[in-house]
This record gives sequence, structure tokens and C-alpha cells, in this order.
Amino acid sequence: MFRCLPVPAPSLRRAPINTVIRSTVRATLVAAACTSVLAAGLTACGAVKQLSAAQKVSDAFGKLGAGKSFSAKLSLDASAAQIMAYGSATGEKIEQKNADALSGLGIAVALSSDKPLKDLATPTAGTGGAGLSADKSVNLSYTVTGNGGASLVEMRQLGGDVYLHADVAGITKMMGADPAKVQATSAELPDTLKVVKDALAGQWISLDPKTAADFGKGLAGNLPKDGAQPSAQPSALPSMDPKTAQNLLNTVKDVLSRNATFTDKGKTDGAEHIVVSAPSRQLANDLLKSVPSVPSVVKDIPGLAKLPATAPADLPDRTFAMDLYLKDGTVSSIGFDLAQLDKKSTPNVHLPVKVAFGTDTPTLQVPAGATAVTAADLKNIMAMFAPKALGAAGGHMTPAAALTDAQVKELMADGLTADDIKSATEAGLGYDQIKSLLGGAGA
Repeated sequence: MFRCLPVPAPSLRRAPINTVIRSTVRATLVAAACTSVLAAGLTACGAVKQLSAAQKVSDAFGKLGAGKSFSAKLSLDASAAQIMAYGSATGEKIEQKNADALSGLGIAVALSSDKPLKDLATPTAGTGGAGLSADKSVNLSYTVTGNGGASLVEMRQLGGDVYLHADVAGITKMMGADPAKVQATSAELPDTLKVVKDALAGQWISLDPKTAADFGKGLAGNLPKDGAQPSAQPSALPSMDPKTAQNLLNTVKDVLSRNATFTDKGKTDGAEHIVVSAPSRQLANDLLKSVPSVPSVVKDIPGLAKLPATAPADLPDRTFAMDLYLKDGTVSSIGFDLAQLDKKSTPNVHLPVKVAFGTDTPTLQVPAGATAVTAADLKNIMAMFAPKALGAAGGHMTPAAALTDAQVKELMADGLTADDIKSATEAGLGYDQIKSLLGGAGA
């Protein structure tokens, strides 16, 4: 398998499940994006027009967005034995329970609309990429599944409303913890946090965008006006000038077309099998040299100027291969071996991952009996958790002015402890802001 940019080999010494998930998702999505760009670049180049395998891949990726629905599922296609063997080969001890939890772990996304996906409005400059999710004609779902396909976490967006569900007991078991402790914590929560209790019990909860937006505006309206707390406000994601984006795309296409090859392997189980390969170090060095030279790219993409000039030393100097399978002219799946990304891995060790694609997804349904999150619920949650969470970051924020004895007394009457109040003020929240979180009016 090849990569557009070097991806660190997964380390399982600390939090092995989280590390492998992050590495797998990042490597797979980068590889898929690179492949589609590469195929488009090759077939657009007259010198390689004869590469029919690249043409097939280019057409197959293009068809994914032609319909009204799309799905993709990334899964760790390795057995528990393969995961443990990988750990042994790379010097990382992986316990049996963690290997069992990781095997078959999947992340899926599905979207559908009443019009072709390629015709949906694309985000414009300054939207921070929120255009698609803000389109109420688009239904979305994100699901994390465990071994056997059971849903661990699911989010649905239907008609603009968001629905969330988590199998907290299943997740707790997967992480090697005791679900009974979660139940005990839930039992200690006050009745004002019923929505949190329902979520911990595995029930669906729902949130309409207007409630969330109004609550966010209320918080913003109660923040200090002197700029003393800028870190509490999220900033818009950077946007790129369309001309710069096109120049960047053309540069990446050019680099990829010089480094990667497509090989048609015929049919496997009724699907056309095409192998994409490229020398990793050569490709990474070429990209690191070429991309920063594109006009305006360094200015429009924060942090790009800090990229290394050459590929890191731990990037294996070998050719990676990725398997693409096409059915009915559309990409059906992508598979590659993550073990290729680790210099310590030996040829007999494998850690396969797979991305399966679909264009005929089931119609998403509104979950029955979902607990609706109200503005009062949001205020209660913030009142319960925000003081402690913000207090942890207090060293990076400007403390608020000291409260009067009367204000402290009133806040304690509202249910806060002295420690809660201290944490909140150290984090920069004044009396009015704390009262806003509690749903009261400032004095």
C-alpha cells in the first residue's frame, strides 16, 4: 500500500485499541483519497491514456457519487491471532482481550438524499466544511461496530435532527472495564441529569439544531466582551481559495502519476481486481517537495510550512501495494495490509484492513422512543460538568473577578459546591456566565 504522506506505524503499548483505530482510519482514508486522485490524474494525462486499469478505477470512483445514496465501512479484517502476532513481531505486547476487541472492529458511514449526491451543495469559503451536514435533505449515519457487527455507537442525522445511541456496557467491556461501575455512576446522578442517565442506559437521545444553536448563542452572549476568554470560543475551520485548491490538486496528481502504477489482475470472485503500488519513500519525498511550492498553499493551510523537507527515517523504503475490487463498474472494496507500514514487521506477519463501499443503502429511520434533549438539559449538564472541565484548563485562561459572598451563597443554593465555583472562576467564568449555565439570571 502506498501513502500520500507518511503515517506513523501503530504503537499498542499505551491504549492499544484507541491507537490502532486512529492509525487504521487515517491510513485507510488517506490511501483511498490518494487512489482516486491518482486515477483521475493518470487518465487525464495523454502519456498514460493507454493504462486501462487506471481508467477503470477513475470511472469506478466517479460512479460512487452518481447515485442518491452511499455507504462505506472501514474494518480491521484481522483475526485476534493475527493482531497478537503483529504485536509480537513489532515488539508490542497485545493482550488477548484487546486483540479480541480489535478483531472485526468497524466504522461505517452512510448518507442518502432525494437527489444525486454529486449535485449536493458543496461547502463554500468560510463555512468550515459544514455545508453537507447543514443540508436537511441529506440523511447521515455514523456507526462504530464491534466484533460480530453489533453497534457500539451510532449517530443519525435525519431532517436536520441528530439522534445518538451508545452501548455503554458493550464499550466498557471492550475496554476491559466493569460495566457495573458505569451503572453505579449513573445511579448517583441527580434527576436533573435524566438525559445523561438515559444515554448511559443505552437509550437513544435526540437533539434538534435550533435548541443547540440557541443554547450556543446564549453562552456566546454571556462571554466577556474584552477578549479575555478567546480560547473558549471555537474558531472557523480554514478555507482555501478555489484556484489554490485546483493548483494543489493538479500538483498532487502530477506527483502521483510519476510514482504509482496500476496492474489489472483479472477477476476474483466476480470482481475486477486491480493492484495499485508505489515506492513509499520516493512518493513521500516527492510530495513533501512539491506541495509546499504551490502558490498560496502555505498561506491557506496552517502548519503546512512546518512539514519536514524529507520523509521521516522510520518510513519503510519499500513498495506498498493496495488491492481494489470493482463490481458493475463501481468500487466495491479496498484492502491493504497495515503491517506494510511498520519497519519491524516481517513478510509472514499481516494486519489486513478493508473498506467496503455501497451505493444502495437502507432507508434511515427515526429511532422510536428517543429522549429529546432540551435547553434545560443542556444547562444542567453544563452546570454539572463545565466547572470541573474548565477548571482543568484554568492555568491557560484568565481567572474571573472574585465573587461576592452573596453571589457565592446564591450559586451554592443553586446546587454548586465551593470547589465547583472556585474551578469555574479560575477558568474565567464570572458570576453572570455561571448563572447562565445554571439557567438563572445574573444579578
